[in-house]
This record gives sequence, C-alpha cells and structure tokens, in this order.
Amino acid sequence: MLSSFIFLMWSSVAMAEDPKFSIMAEGEPSPFEGVLFDPEATAIIMSGADSWRSECDLEIEFNLDKQGTQYNLQLSNEKIRYDALVQENQLLIEKKDLEIQTLQETLKKKSPFNKWVWFAAGGIAGTSATVLIAKQFIE
Repeated sequence: MLSSFIFLMWSSVAMAEDPKFSIMAEGEPSPFEGVLFDPEATAIIMSGADSWRSECDLEIEFNLDKQGTQYNLQLSNEKIRYDALVQENQLLIEKKDLEIQTLQETLKKKSPFNKWVWFAAGGIAGTSATVLIAKQFIE
C-alpha cells in the first residue's frame, strides 16, 4: 500500500504539466524528450489512478464503518449502564419508602394508648408535689 501511495504521489508530481505521450512505431524519432512507454505500461499507468482511488475509497469506507461500529458498541454499553443505574436507583427508592413506612407503623404502635390518662397523672403528681412542698415551708 505504501509503495502504491509513493507511486501515486510521484505520478502526481510528474503530472504537474499536461501529460504528453505519443504512439510511435518502432524506429521512429520522438517528437519530444521524455520516457517512452509501450501500450501496456501506458494502460497500467493511466488506469492506476482509478485503481488507487478505489483502494483508497475502500479503505476509508472500511475505517469509517469500523469507527461507526465502535461508536455504536460504546453507545450501547453506555445505554446499558444507564438503564442499570436507573433500576438501581428505583430499587433504592423503593427500599427507602418501605423503611419509612415500617418506621411510621412502629411509631404508631409504640405511642401511648391513652394520652389523657398520662396527662391527668402528671397533673395530679405535680399538684401533689406542690402542696407537699408548700406544707413544709408553712410548718
């Protein structure tokens, strides 16, 4: 591939001017100074550019397809990772909601069954303590 690239570059430099060629019979003098190619060599050189262009286009297409495939694989992996993180987050939220619900039910079960009884008992105890203290100061 490298040699064909070098030849392509060389031929591009060589073809800086309009190319000239002449079909001559054996023994005829040349109308200009240069290199004379036989018909097969001329055909190979003239068709080489199309061949190299096709090779280059194929290689570019292959590399673009390869990069596209790698990109699609990476994108697919990131989508899978995203979906896994969303599911993990959803499970964590469900777990926390269940924990909150369990704690709320536990608090309801442990709260005093009759708040007024405890309020009245506290009031009576406070009043009794105040009266006893007051009696001791009066005596």
